Formats: sequence, structure tokens, C-alpha cells
Amino acid sequence: MTETSRPWAQGALAAAGVAWAAWAVWMTVVEGTEGRMLLAVGLSGLLTALGFVGVVFRLPWTYKFPGGEGAGIGALGALVFGVGQSLAAILGGDPIDWLVAPGVLGLVGGTGMLAFGMVRARRTPPWIGVALALSAVLFLGFGDGAGLRSLLALPFGLALLAAGAYLARYPERPTTHLEPSAITRESADPGDERGESPGE
Repeated sequence: MTETSRPWAQGALAAAGVAWAAWAVWMTVVEGTEGRMLLAVGLSGLLTALGFVGVVFRLPWTYKFPGGEGAGIGALGALVFGVGQSLAAILGGDPIDWLVAPGVLGLVGGTGMLAFGMVRARRTPPWIGVALALSAVLFLGFGDGAGLRSLLALPFGLALLAAGAYLARYPERPTTHLEPSAITRESADPGDERGESPGE
């Protein structure tokens, strides 16, 4: 089996989307947070970090386009966010703001950079990048998730699921799909293998 035939990184990103969307709906139904809820939120953050890091390492072309570096920033933000929520669940307290707040900013900022690069590079359908960017901005309005505001987290989960599912199906795209500055980055790396589109 080839490396691209084992899409664990893309699977982690899709799983993060499912987990993220699940707790957003769950929080809306129960109208509050509790230990298990915070643990689910923390798990979704850790899965998001794993997905972003994995996609960068398994699909190195993500660093070839402007904005691709956002995956690393988003991964770090998701990791900090996930750890903060998980510690709160384990210790039985409220979310640790000094961890969660910068984690959210890193996740949203990094995702925004990555989404902008995805739209420019055209390696993926533009709507995926647009969905990631808009849903990340919506998540900023989540606050403490009181009432229907918890649903502001739902679009981000669905966007992660869409990105992970698409990248699992099409892990490589041809260089001709890149915009000029991305092609320059790719050609500067002689060790990089050019991806082929399905059926080529």
C-alpha cells in the first residue's frame, strides 16, 4: 500500500469534525456544560490538532501554497484549546481561560490563513476554504456557549468534516491546479513528488 492509501491524517480531521459538530448539538440540547461535555470538547480540539499536523506531514503540498503555514498555527491553537478543555473536565472546574482563549485565537487565525491559501491555490474546491474561514469566524462568537450560541460551533465541525473527507478522497492534486506563487514554491523543492489527479 502507498502512503496516500492510508489516509489516517485526513481521517483524524474528519473525525474531529464529527466530534466538534456532536458536542455543539449536545450542548444545545442540554443547555449547559458538564464534565463529560468538556471532555468531548477537549477531544475534538486534540483531534483537530492531530488532523492539521497529520495533513501537513502526510500531504506536504499544503506548505507549497501561500497560507499553508496556517495549518501549523491552527494545530498549535487546537492543541492548547483541547488541553485546556480536557484539564477542566478532569479537574472538575471551569474551562481554563488562560489556556482556552489563546488556543481559540490560534485555531481561528491559523485556520483562516489555511483557508485563504486553499482558495488561492485551487488544490481543493474553493467552497471548502470559504467554509473553513467563515465557520472559524463564527466560532469566535461562541463565548461560553450559552443558549443557541453553542450552535455557532456546528459549522466549524461540518467544515472540518468536509475538508477531511475531500482530502481522503483526493490526497494529491496536479501542479497545474496551483496559482503561480504556489507553483514557484513547489518547483523550488526538487525532492517533492508531483501529485496526480484521480484517473491520471
